[in-house]
Amino acid sequence: MQTPYIALRVHDEQDLREEISRKFDSFLDVYSLYLHLKSDWILEEVRLKAYELRLLDPRFTFQI
Repeated sequence: MQTPYIALRVHDEQDLREEISRKFDSFLDVYSLYLHLKSDWILEEVRLKAYELRLLDPRFTFQI
């Protein structure tokens, strides 16, 4: 898997918080789907979403 990168422009702290919230919602959606289907390719997507979220919020941790 290639390491993705994120290009993101935020104007202020509020923009960053909103983007983190959107990424977290997306992560939860994919994780919920993984818990339901237990698919390997969905697990990779969960890991990617967790990685993206960690880039934006270093306090975010996730283990599976």
